[in-house]
Amino acid sequence: MTDSLPQQPLNGTVEPQCQYFVLRKKRLCRMTVRPGRQYCGEHEPQPKTTDGQDDTRIPCPNDPKHTVYVSRLEKHLSICNARPTERPPYIVHNINAPTEVDTCPRKPLSQLPREVVMRVIDKVNVLYEKHVKDNITTAPEYPIHSSVLEEFSESERAESSRRHLRQVSSLLRLAEAEGLVAPHTCYVELGAGKGHVSYYACQAWCTADDSRGGALLVDRASLRHKRDNKLRGRGAARLRADLAHVALQRVPQVAASDAVLGLAKHLCGVATDYALRCMTAEGVLHKTRGLLLATCCHHRCERAAFFANDQLQELGISGEEFNVMLGIVSWATCGDGRPRRAAADQPPDQPAEQAEHEQQPDDPTGEPASEDAGAEERVARLVLPQEVRAAVGRRAKQLLDWARVLELRARGLDARLLHFVPAAVSLENVCIVAKKLS
Repeated sequence: MTDSLPQQPLNGTVEPQCQYFVLRKKRLCRMTVRPGRQYCGEHEPQPKTTDGQDDTRIPCPNDPKHTVYVSRLEKHLSICNARPTERPPYIVHNINAPTEVDTCPRKPLSQLPREVVMRVIDKVNVLYEKHVKDNITTAPEYPIHSSVLEEFSESERAESSRRHLRQVSSLLRLAEAEGLVAPHTCYVELGAGKGHVSYYACQAWCTADDSRGGALLVDRASLRHKRDNKLRGRGAARLRADLAHVALQRVPQVAASDAVLGLAKHLCGVATDYALRCMTAEGVLHKTRGLLLATCCHHRCERAAFFANDQLQELGISGEEFNVMLGIVSWATCGDGRPRRAAADQPPDQPAEQAEHEQQPDDPTGEPASEDAGAEERVARLVLPQEVRAAVGRRAKQLLDWARVLELRARGLDARLLHFVPAAVSLENVCIVAKKLS
């Protein structure tokens, strides 16, 4: 089934709005059109080249989110809004991303012998009991931070949004409890997204007259509905850059500050490793007062770019075992394979396996399961119940974060792991807390 269908104009005259009906959104495309045209450039029927051939559209080399006709590619590249610009001095290609090639190719769990997976699971359990179990603490349930409270208390706010705000509040409370907040500090939000953490941090800690402090938002994407406009006048700035290429010590806001505090809420996989290198690089480490990084998406880590490969070797984890762990970590958050609504409706005393058997395969309320996810799980489902898989996944994630903590300690920081919110708020509830040794 196609995502959209071409439609004829709804009235007798050509309107400035594109007449292409987007089936998924049940409305017309909202792009404007040229005078005399019915469709925008994206939806206009395929034109012909001068030799009568179809003129196909291809993804733009600068930004694959939009397309361009092959015949007009050269002209488009000269005017494209996403064309490369002159690099500022704080952009150094791959400064935080090692360039060596991974000699251990990653394979899906479904392509690995069962004995290999079970051997890695046993090692994860042993290392977790030995190194992590007694070295991960739980933060107290702080009251909602004053800078977040007004929005948190809105009666119409969805529960998912409240969970998000509770996590931000916990990070702010944690920064204050650890003594990481002070005047003339640059608060760097790594992987800032829409800038929510920076917005509330500025509300709480920044003043308009502090020329040596403020917020720095770093993200490679340009998102809509950002909070940047609400940060005007508070010394905030945004860098549109990949963390792999940011030389933080060269950023003017960091150079002008007395200290730097790194903040991140759910920084994905390898981006966490880039961020850790960015904050501990020579030239910025002496200014780094601390780090609060809530990690997630460990399955998107890369062995070559992992921040703590030396520590993994010390723990006895080989490259092949690391890649197996990248498959296991997804078990921590993948659920039990049932539709979300069915899981929510399950009585608290009903076992997950029983509910799964009772679930009809053609349940109209269900969500289609991913074939790739099913292949990943197939071999392990024959061996381990869901509760055990989830526990092993959590342990594998925390073991990778523990290696990062050890590397931060080796670089002179006092680092530890912390559950910064309850699991009911977020399954990705582990935070790396690091601060300068006093």
